[in-house]
Amino acid sequence: MKIKYLSLLLIFLMLFSFSLSTGYAREKTLNELEAEAKANREAYNKAKNEKELTEAERDKAVAQKAEVEKEISSIETQLTSIETQIGEIEKDIDAKDAQMKDIMSFVQVTNGESNYLEYIFGATDFTDFIYRISVAEQLGDYNENLIEEYNKDVERLDKKQSELNAKQEELNKKQSELTVLEAQLNKEIETLQSGMVSKDQAYQTQIKLIQSMKARGCSGNDTVTSCQNKNSGSLVSVNGTYMPISSGYVTSDYGWRDYGGGEYHTGIDFSKSVVGDPVYPIADGEVILLVYNRTCGNHIVYVKHNIAGHSYVTSYWHLSSWSVSVGQRVSYTTKIGSMAGRNTGDACSGGVHVHLNLFDNANNKWENNVARGGNPNSNRINPRDVVPQTPKKGGHFSHR
Repeated sequence: MKIKYLSLLLIFLMLFSFSLSTGYAREKTLNELEAEAKANREAYNKAKNEKELTEAERDKAVAQKAEVEKEISSIETQLTSIETQIGEIEKDIDAKDAQMKDIMSFVQVTNGESNYLEYIFGATDFTDFIYRISVAEQLGDYNENLIEEYNKDVERLDKKQSELNAKQEELNKKQSELTVLEAQLNKEIETLQSGMVSKDQAYQTQIKLIQSMKARGCSGNDTVTSCQNKNSGSLVSVNGTYMPISSGYVTSDYGWRDYGGGEYHTGIDFSKSVVGDPVYPIADGEVILLVYNRTCGNHIVYVKHNIAGHSYVTSYWHLSSWSVSVGQRVSYTTKIGSMAGRNTGDACSGGVHVHLNLFDNANNKWENNVARGGNPNSNRINPRDVVPQTPKKGGHFSHR
């Protein structure tokens, strides 16, 4: 497994949380572990409820932002319309001015205000004089009233334009605030989701270990150590080990990779590039833990062995499913799962293969570490220590 993916597994540090003062605290009993598992499940449900409420709040903010954006769009349309109306009024003013000149030309008054007097005093009699005064006054009033109305229209539109600009500025500010709120709520949802995953996986792993203890006949007052002591020597020592698949080749060896950034590979990868091929334990043993981690590992099986009088634990990663249950005794011929394909969401799979890990469990140290809340995937050792017949990288084998 790649080192960079190890961080995804640190969630297991939350498993079986014990209060530590100096050294290791007292081991908790099966009953206490069940209480912790229940607490993890309750924490998961609480985070789930908070996530749903936060999602509802986020959706409300998104809907509000959509309404604000719609209103901003409407204002922009109105502003465009106002600018068009102002332009049309200015054109009308120009047109009316030309019309006035045409009228004045028609009555032979074409050159400024003094021509009004020339026009008036050019009357032939008193009646014509009165008529000409009336015409001049009407033309002046018409022009003055018309310009006054136009100016009022422009003033009204300018005021409306200012109001809309102020409203648009207010809405832009609200839009920015809602965008920030949406981002904050999305971050909260992401954090809650991460907490849910941690609590759920902690719960699932705890339950599997509890089931394993119960399958061994341990009581509620037993600790992991006392449970192990009751079952000490129950696994028959075997001398031979086998490949985890019937035939295939090694695609990646244990240790520093010889490509891409100097990553340390913590196990050995075996492949036949055939989705669904069965995976087997390397030796007889007992299934002690089943873990599902979609982002890295998919279905994972942990098996405890007694090999040449020494206790080991092996784990098998990137399986499409489990074929065994916790507490089940298995032989090297027992199918424990199947190799998965690429399209499983398993981000650290890298293709069709099974990743084999090996842990030293002398004096039950792997199991004790897990019971104390330690990472079940820490302190991996080279699988060749117990499966020395494993070929080098690229090497093929035709049988187990």
